[in-house]
Amino acid sequence: MNFIILISLIVAPAFAEQPSVELSEKYLKELIDKEPPSIQQIEASFLGAKKSYLTNEEQLGFRLEGEGQIYRSKERLLNNFDGGVTRSATSYSLGIVKPTRYGMEFGAEAFGNKATNAFVTDAATNGAAFSLSVDLFQNFLGRQTDSALKQSKLSLRRAELEKKSSLKTFEANIRKLYWALVANNEQKKLLKSLVKTAEKQYRDASKRKKSGVADAGEVARFRSQWTSRQANLLALNYQEGEVLKSLKQLLPELNGKKVSLAKYDVEETVGKVLRCTATIDAFTKAPFRHTVYDEIVELLEKEEQLQQKIISRTDGPQIKLVGEYATVGRGFGFDESREDFSDNSKPRTSLALQFSIPLGKSKKKTRKVSELLNKKRYSSEARANLAKINAFHSETVYLIKTLRDVVKSQRDTNKYITQSLNLSRKKYKQARISLQELISEQDSLLQSQLNEIDSNLTIINTLIDYFSIYMDVPCAFNKI
Repeated sequence: MNFIILISLIVAPAFAEQPSVELSEKYLKELIDKEPPSIQQIEASFLGAKKSYLTNEEQLGFRLEGEGQIYRSKERLLNNFDGGVTRSATSYSLGIVKPTRYGMEFGAEAFGNKATNAFVTDAATNGAAFSLSVDLFQNFLGRQTDSALKQSKLSLRRAELEKKSSLKTFEANIRKLYWALVANNEQKKLLKSLVKTAEKQYRDASKRKKSGVADAGEVARFRSQWTSRQANLLALNYQEGEVLKSLKQLLPELNGKKVSLAKYDVEETVGKVLRCTATIDAFTKAPFRHTVYDEIVELLEKEEQLQQKIISRTDGPQIKLVGEYATVGRGFGFDESREDFSDNSKPRTSLALQFSIPLGKSKKKTRKVSELLNKKRYSSEARANLAKINAFHSETVYLIKTLRDVVKSQRDTNKYITQSLNLSRKKYKQARISLQELISEQDSLLQSQLNEIDSNLTIINTLIDYFSIYMDVPCAFNKI
């Protein structure tokens, strides 16, 4: 008995009823706001651009630099006059460095050192130094630094806009799945009703066969129609499962829950869609004020120009002029040298020219490839965005007009097929038409009604895609 109880405790959770949720666009928006993995990836991409911008900014900040060293040696002296061996040494330095966007770097430091060799013991120096480093070629007057800073700022702004568009696209994908479920539900309601009708026809035919009025062929054909519609209903159930699987992948919080649709109003939605299509029809040209993609294109063009400036000097020589002015005090031991620094410090200066000149053509080849890569990278992205904003408006207006005509035609078709079917039922009862003709007309009406639902879904999907580009169009259906 205890074993049976134990097994029931283990198995029971697997068959426990799943918590249920009712889907609506408002509820889906709440789930999106909880930042599922896809939203976090979008946010991570934006943060990567922000980090790059902040890194460039940080490079121009103050730096505190310091160093300390203690040195001891017991090397053998070659003779009593061997001053080449330092027996002991101690040194330190502490300073502040400030790079600028103009290709110059300023520095100020305090330093000290003390050393002992064969001739002198604890010879110490203390002082303060001021330095200036100037780039004379690649970053002369801050050409590269200034361009890099401007580019990173533009890149951050572009990342903000791309984040906005990516969030809108993600929301659009969720909405399309939701409306696919609604369309699936409408088709299932239609099919369930027709399955019942087909079953009733089959039952009636079976009764007539028993009475000798109908033959086995008539019963079989009605049976075939019934099972065919049941199969169509099962296919719709499968489609629903596929849509729900995609939805749960995008919104993991739905996993482990029984999902159903909340109450929705088809007529209200149709009204919103019609008003939105009228708004879009009223635009004489692509409404750039309602999209961020035109600004993204402008930013890409500016970034390309700035990056080109940075690349243009990468194959040239590196030339720097480094100057230093220091004032120092000297004495035996740190205390005496500090006292000398305070009372009788003496100046010392240095000026150095540093250069590095690449030889051969490898640098030039690399620059040319970098220029080509830069142009293709930014140009391709800009052209892709331009294609979106230009094609989506004109094509969407055309598609929506066409689809509305299709739906109107389908509704007229459904109306006339319904009238014809009512007459055909009477004719069939009067044996004026064959059973095959009646079933064929019933199937035609069913297919036409299913097609109308599909066409309405296509209009909704087309509008949602349009709003993923022109995201700020003032339209009720554009908001969740």
